[in-house]
Amino acid sequence: MDFQTLQNQVCQEITSALSKVKDEEINEFIDVLLSAEKVFVMGVGRVMLMMQSFAKRIKHMGIDSYVVGETVIPAISNKDVLLAGSGSGETITSVTVAQLAKKQGAKVALITAAKDSTLKKIADISVRIPSTTKRRLMMSKTPDEPASAQPMTNLFEQALLIFGDCISMILQKKLNISEKEMWKAHANLE
Repeated sequence: MDFQTLQNQVCQEITSALSKVKDEEINEFIDVLLSAEKVFVMGVGRVMLMMQSFAKRIKHMGIDSYVVGETVIPAISNKDVLLAGSGSGETITSVTVAQLAKKQGAKVALITAAKDSTLKKIADISVRIPSTTKRRLMMSKTPDEPASAQPMTNLFEQALLIFGDCISMILQKKLNISEKEMWKAHANLE
């Protein structure tokens, strides 16, 4: 298979997955982010990379964001939100951290591919991006899980990055922050 055929197929899969995200989940997600004093993000593996990208972009808008596991993370409180990314919603690390956040009174927001999961039961709100999860091979594939030509959980991870970038653009408009202002907050020790 050649590159152009593959990139077309991958982009169609991402578009299909993101087109199924429910508007009411997006609106609730944005409201929770805007009402939080601090936003803590977490995930595992490639999902963590996408969550770090989101944390960085919203930091450029003046939203106080942190990555769980980093050395300089402050304490979470009942004024904050933990934003967990987990395709399956069953990642043990994410479940444990979400439980700890809830003990501190923080809200938990989940971005997931799974219709039902342990994390979804813990979360105050969730956004579902219907896509492949590790259940496809490790467990039994759920009937509502779409097929993907891509290996492993590529589709969820790609859609998660695009989802975060689109949410960032909505936040930028709602907060009335110019791109010039965002560049002022960009790292300059590069």
